[in-house]
Amino acid sequence: MIIERAYVTHALVAAVAIGLVCSLLSVLVVLKRMAFIGQGISHAGFGGVGTAALLGYTAVGFHVEHDLIVLAFCLFTAILIGALAADRRVETDTAIGILLAATMAWGVLAQNLRVELQSWPAYREWVGGAGYSPPWESIMFGNLLNVGSTGMWTALGMAGLVIVIGAALFKELTFYAFDESVARVFGVRTALMHYLLLVMLSLVVVVSIRLVGLILVSALLIIPGASALLLSRRMKIVMTLAAAVGVIGAVSGLLASLSFGMFSPGACIVLTLSLIFAAAYIFSRISRATA
Repeated sequence: MIIERAYVTHALVAAVAIGLVCSLLSVLVVLKRMAFIGQGISHAGFGGVGTAALLGYTAVGFHVEHDLIVLAFCLFTAILIGALAADRRVETDTAIGILLAATMAWGVLAQNLRVELQSWPAYREWVGGAGYSPPWESIMFGNLLNVGSTGMWTALGMAGLVIVIGAALFKELTFYAFDESVARVFGVRTALMHYLLLVMLSLVVVVSIRLVGLILVSALLIIPGASALLLSRRMKIVMTLAAAVGVIGAVSGLLASLSFGMFSPGACIVLTLSLIFAAAYIFSRISRATA
């Protein structure tokens, strides 16, 4: 059976880890209306990918140096978004739009510059040769089946770290997400919660890029939470439902991709999540009509 192969096991475990942690964060993202921020941070990774390529880290698979560069770009963008929004002279969506375009443009230019510099012997010696550049489709839509054992353990470690932080500050983060002004009055350090959420989103995005890519990672940070909030408003139930949606969507999408053998895992995961959202929406409308 294909599921018994090692690379499939690695992909399934990584899918569960990413699906779970993205789903839990998606509840806060949806409540705080930060869906566009997740997209902005994920696209910032494009600039990191381009910079990594310029420095010679272009091989497919998991590489610490490559991911640290992408993480640095995501963290810098997240913090800059928060700083610009806090200044109140620039709207959050405006800051995101500007930084999203700028980081993606730099990613493309960095890749172009890398190609041009290949004719320089000193550059080739510095980066250790041309290396392998993954196709744009892989960067934009991910390649879960190339996660490998190192990537799987990285996904588990990242998921564990984010979940532990989220659990330790669950009340504060929830209060901040529901009503920031009231939370501030009651002593919650809302600025800290804001930047902490941005940092957690950055960590998740860097690892999730390998799961569904730069374009589709935002779906995992929106659809599970949105689906759960259609079915309940009790926070513990919403978190449980969101986690279930994320894990089921990630695993089902991956298995569907493997079964057909011709479709991108990332696209299958997002379409599965979209179908779950549609079912939740229809169920909520029927329940409301019959109540």
